[in-house]
Parts: sequence; C-alpha cells; structure tokens
Amino acid sequence: MSQFNLYAVLLGLFLSYSAFGQNGNFYGKVKYDSNEPAVATFIALKGNSITKETNSNINGSYTFKDIPYGEYTISFYSLNDQPKTVTITLDSKNKEVNVTLEVAALDEVLVRSKTVQQKIEEKGFAVNVIETKDAAIQSIQVNELLDQSAGVRVRQSGGLGSHAHYNLNGMTGNSVKVFIDGVPIRNFGPSFSLNSIPPSLIKRIEVYKGVVPPHLSDDAMGGAINVVLNGITKNELKASVSAGSFGTYRADVNGGFRNNKNGFTARGSAFVNYADNDYEVWGDQVAVALSAGTPDVYIRAKRFHDRYRSQGGKAEFGYTHVPWADKLLAGVLLSNMDQQIQTGATMEIVYGNRFTEQNTNMYSLDYAKEDIIKNLDVSAFASYSRLNRKTIDTIATQYSWLGHPTSYYNDPDVWATGAEAGNPTLQKDIDQTINTRTNVAYHLNDNNTVQLNHLLNTFTRDSDDPMLPAAENALREEREYLKSILTVSFENKAFDEKLRTSVFGKSYYMNRTSKLRTRSSNSSTATISIEENTISSNEFGFGGSISYSFSPKLTVFGSAEKAIRLPEANEVFGNVAANLNASINLKPEHSNNYNLGFTYDNLQFKKHTFGVTANGFIRDTDDLIMQLPTGSNEEFFANSNVGKIYTEGVDLTLNYNYNEALFFSANTSFFNARDYNVTYDVNGNPITPSYERLANTPYFTMNYNLKFNTKNLIQKGSTLSSYTNLLYVHEFFRGSSVLGGSGKTIIPSQVSFDAGFAYTFPKNKVSFSFDVKNILNNQLFDNYALQKPGRGFYGKLTFSIL
Repeated sequence: MSQFNLYAVLLGLFLSYSAFGQNGNFYGKVKYDSNEPAVATFIALKGNSITKETNSNINGSYTFKDIPYGEYTISFYSLNDQPKTVTITLDSKNKEVNVTLEVAALDEVLVRSKTVQQKIEEKGFAVNVIETKDAAIQSIQVNELLDQSAGVRVRQSGGLGSHAHYNLNGMTGNSVKVFIDGVPIRNFGPSFSLNSIPPSLIKRIEVYKGVVPPHLSDDAMGGAINVVLNGITKNELKASVSAGSFGTYRADVNGGFRNNKNGFTARGSAFVNYADNDYEVWGDQVAVALSAGTPDVYIRAKRFHDRYRSQGGKAEFGYTHVPWADKLLAGVLLSNMDQQIQTGATMEIVYGNRFTEQNTNMYSLDYAKEDIIKNLDVSAFASYSRLNRKTIDTIATQYSWLGHPTSYYNDPDVWATGAEAGNPTLQKDIDQTINTRTNVAYHLNDNNTVQLNHLLNTFTRDSDDPMLPAAENALREEREYLKSILTVSFENKAFDEKLRTSVFGKSYYMNRTSKLRTRSSNSSTATISIEENTISSNEFGFGGSISYSFSPKLTVFGSAEKAIRLPEANEVFGNVAANLNASINLKPEHSNNYNLGFTYDNLQFKKHTFGVTANGFIRDTDDLIMQLPTGSNEEFFANSNVGKIYTEGVDLTLNYNYNEALFFSANTSFFNARDYNVTYDVNGNPITPSYERLANTPYFTMNYNLKFNTKNLIQKGSTLSSYTNLLYVHEFFRGSSVLGGSGKTIIPSQVSFDAGFAYTFPKNKVSFSFDVKNILNNQLFDNYALQKPGRGFYGKLTFSIL
C-alpha cells in the first residue's frame, strides 16, 4: 500500500466520522475554607463509561472538555483537606462546578492515581519501564541499568566508549532502535550515546520488546529503547563528578530556567568522559611469541592503546506551557570524541597507532500542542546534523600484547602492509542527516483516537583520503540514503478503560545510491573501477496490541506485528573507523513478532509487597542482518543477511519489597533462536536444514538485584542505600559452521557481581556513592570474545547547586 493510499484512508476516517449526541465542558475553581485557591488538587471525573483525571492550576482552576451530556461524579482530593465528591448533570455547553474543601479530620488522606509507568504498561505492549531516580547517584552507566532489565542484554566490545548494541528477546543490532525523547539516536552522533549520557540527565527508560508503539515511527523490528530526558521547567542546577579504575573520569551538569509569567524556558546539559581503559586481559587470544618459530606463550597483559575521550553539550531555548504551545524549543547539540583503537573485530589483531576523531553538530526545532484545534493534538520535530569523522592509520607497525612493536614494513608499493589495518589512510567522512518526525492525533471521543505518524530521514556521505593517489582520490565515493515511514493507527478504550486495543499499518520506503571504488590488486599500479548501485524498496506492515485489566493489580497483554526493518546507512556503506566494510546489497529484514504476557503487581501482605511480570514471545524472521567478522584474521566486520531465524522464548520478572526499605528483584530470560537456512543439492532439492543455534547470541541470562535503605544514619534526614547486583550469562556459541568462528565456538558461562552504597545527605542536596564492579574479577565477554574490564572501584559525588 502506497503512502498516498494511507493518507486517503486517514482522510476517509475523518470525513466519515460524525458526532452523535451533544458534548459540553465542566469547569470551575477549588478553594480551601480559608478562601485561598487549592493548588494542585487531584480531580477525577467518572460516568457514562468515562474516566478523566486532572489537577487544579495555580489559581485553583480546572477544566474537563468535550464531555457527553449525562450524569457524572467529580471527586476532589487534597493532601491537607478532606476529599469531596459531587454528583452533577451536564446538560448545557458549559457547566460551572465550584467546591470548597474543609480541613481534614483524618491523620492522612490517600490519593490514588496511576503512575506514568502503569499507564505505559497497560497499553498492551511488552515493555519494561526503568526509573533512574535512585541510579542517578551511583557510578553506573545507562547500559548497566539496561543489562539489569528482563529480556535485555547489552553487548559491549570493551570499556567506556566501546561499541555497544542491544539484544531484546533474541533480536539484536539495528533491529533494536534507540531513541532520545522519541528521536532516533543516530542523529545525535556517536559521542552522544547511551554510553556517555549520565543517568542524572534521564527521567526514565522505556524498553519495548518486539512490537513498538506507533508514535516512535521507525522500523524498530526487534524492539526499541526510548530514553526520556528530564524535562526541566523550573530553576534548577545539578552536577556530578566521578572517578574510578582504569583511568576513568566523568563529569556532568544540567539545569534549567523558566519564567512563570511568560513561559520562557531555557535548559541545558553538558558532560565530559575520559578513560584509559588499561585493564588486564588474558585467555586464548592473548599470546606472544618469544622468538621466531617458537610456540605462542599465553600471558596476562594490559590494554595499552584504548584511550577514550568525549565531550558534549545540549541547549534548548523557547517557551513551554503557554496558550499557543505546550512546547516550542529550538535546540543545539555539540559533541566530539577521540578514541584509540586497540583491536580489530577480535583480540587476535593488536593495534598501537590506529585511532579515530569525530565531532557532531546538530540543530533542532521541537513543537507540541494538545487541542491545537478541538480534539486535535500535534507534535513535530526536525533536525539537521553534520558528523565529521577522521580515521588515522599511517604507521606500518605490528604490535604484541606486551605493547612492543614486532615488525616494520617500509615498502611503499605493498599497500596491504602499509598500515596496521591494511592500506594507510587519513580518510575523512562527512555524514549529513536531516530528520523529521510528525505526530498527529485526533480524538474522536474520550475512548477512540486516530493517529498519523511520519518519519523522514535523509543521509549523505562524502569521503576524502589524501593518502590515496590523486587520481584515485578524485574518484570520490558518493553515498545517499532516504528512508520514509508512514504509520496510521487507531486506539480504543472500553469497559471503563479496562480493555485497551490498538491497531496500526505502516508503509516503508527506502532509496539508496552508492558509488564505490574497487581496486584490482594491492599494488599502487592497480586499476581502479567505480561501481554504481541504486536500490529501492517499498514495503507494508501492520500490527496491533491488546490489554485487559481484570483488577488494578492484574493485567493481561498481547501484541503482534508483521514487521520490516530497512538496512541502515552505516550497514550498507560501512564505517572505516569501526573496521566495518560496506555491504551494498543488503536486503530488508522481515519478521512476524508475537508477545503474550501478564503483570500481577502490588500484592500486599502486611509490610510485604510482591509483583510478577511474565512475557512469552515468538520471532519468525527472514533475512536477519548480522554483523560478522570477516577476513582470514577476522580483523574486519561485514553485515550479511543470514536467512531464516525462528525464535521462541520467555522472560520473567519478580519484585519484592519489605516496608519500603528492603527491595529485591530477579529476572530471567531464555529463548531458543535457531538458524533454519536450507541448502540445496545439485538437482535443486532442499537438504535438511541444520537448525543450528544462532551464533554470538547469549540465550539464557539471570539477574538479581538487592537494595536496602537506612534512614537517619549519622544525620537526621539522611539516607544510606546499599545494593548488590549479580548477573549470570550462560555459555553461548561464538560461531558456527554456518557463520564462521575460526574454531573458537564457545563463549563460557559468566558471572558478574557488583556492590556499592550511596549516602544522601539531609535535604537531598548532596550524595556520595562508591561502587565495586566485577568483584570476582571474572573474565567477561560479549562480542566475539572481546574481553570487558575486570574488577574496578568507582566513586561519585552528586550535588544540587540550585
């Protein structure tokens, strides 16, 4: 179905809808018996299968708009006064209801309202919501928080700043999209990544497994991670500094200002990260030859060429919560990074001079307004970003794990040995990206909503390498990429919002063009040819979600989607800095995704509270794109379509707390992902497939987290939080007969144990934390046996300036 036809369908929905019956508005003011306005009073309206909630503003005023005529109850709750409920009939266009609250005779007034987390989880999607408030004072990265969530496995290639990708229920790589406030993170540049964003800048993290809500508007076939940043709308300034093992230093500051009279808002954040990453490595890839012809000797050695530095700042200026806009913010983001490169795709190749430098400038405009006209909500985001990347590799020297040169090459005609990773290079890439995201929601009534979501992404890359012969460099590589995704969805709430359903259709369009140089040999006299390649793709997918709340504690949910994932620009065009070769003939991924689960939460027995969430899933995937080592020494990566993969699995989360002081959580994830590639004999008859387990994919993980809070320790009003975390990853295949692996087929089982404490001083202005990570100093691996840091000690100081 073309995007034009989808627009026509949406237009038909608008034209065919007509309102039956009459609607009106409730409005009024809430005040105390002292005649002062009752600010921030929680107000709930019920009746005619409708439930609505709001809060009174600074003047005590409130409004409920577009309510069908009929009889309703309106309840008013204040922390300092007795609750009050009135029954009123709406029989005119505007009905004024003013109330006066009396001083409470009770010791406590209990106000119950659904949290943001509950409202997200009740929409039917398989989702984890991670709150970062407590973690913000720890010496912890966002990726470590994600690794503690059910069904999530963060795959990292080393220490701070190393490449990371995410596995959600067996789906991995770019099948899992990452967003910052609903905007694809690829637009922010590599130095503004989940590795570098401090938890203190984040409000919450939403992890969608499999089916993704339409408003995220991208081809997130395997799931999505949406990072919601703190929306500062008051005068505030916070900062933190931390230091730790392996030369690790981090600092961040964030703050905001808002003029309550005219709504002018300014907010910003900045961060600095530094790490030597000189941790110890050992094992069957860390060996040296004492002399020519002698067997390799396995040693323990420190990484010596793996420094990482990044800095970034983000600022926004505009207006928030004014009559003509909920927000209108112009933003600018500046970030840069330089990083030494220690190894190739595996640890068998050791570099001592290769490194990369990158910087990104991004400019954006963000607008949102509810009820821009009656029942119509609009939000739009547009950005332009420019990434400058340079890869430096000009010294033809080989290194051992002892950090000593082992050989030199000085023949200028031998290009393959002219640098550490092949040809000498000073390649400069300029990547320019334009991204727009538009969301339009029309509320047919309180229970039915139609949405239109559109994502447009364009990408161009220009390359220049002065190390190439002038004639060859003049034949510059050109790359262009366009992706457009249009989504139309319908949401319904029924049975007093106990039943929630959502259905959607998606149109995917992609066009990519590349001109790539190829060399006939590794000699400087080789002939050069240019290959032009243009590929277009037009796909259609659809899906939906459903949930039913049997009670406030028990919700059952399910979702399904025919999903498509278009290859990303970097997958197709490659990235010299990341040792990633081009794969210009990649095909889109296709997957049928299914989820079914339940949440049984807030089960209370005296001072004990329990909760459980379970989710079963199926992923039936064709042409899965995986990043695999390539070449005789597995020095580089390349992306490939690996055929048909069928996955079944389940993840389970248990939560417990005692008296809001002792907290325990445990989660387990298991899935069976099998490679169903079929080979054919000389007559074209299918041969029984091998059904091998998907390579380089951990399929069984367990995580346990224990936390204990102690109040008023040393000082009244203080809090001491102590915590431990245990992660177990079962052994998994590094490679297979289908996908390769140089004989190293098993990554052994791993146990990581962390512990620490955080002390928050009275008034919550200052806190200090100390963490010990990988206490047992075990070998930890993720991608193709690339070892991660051992035991490390980290301290962090967080303080509020305003």
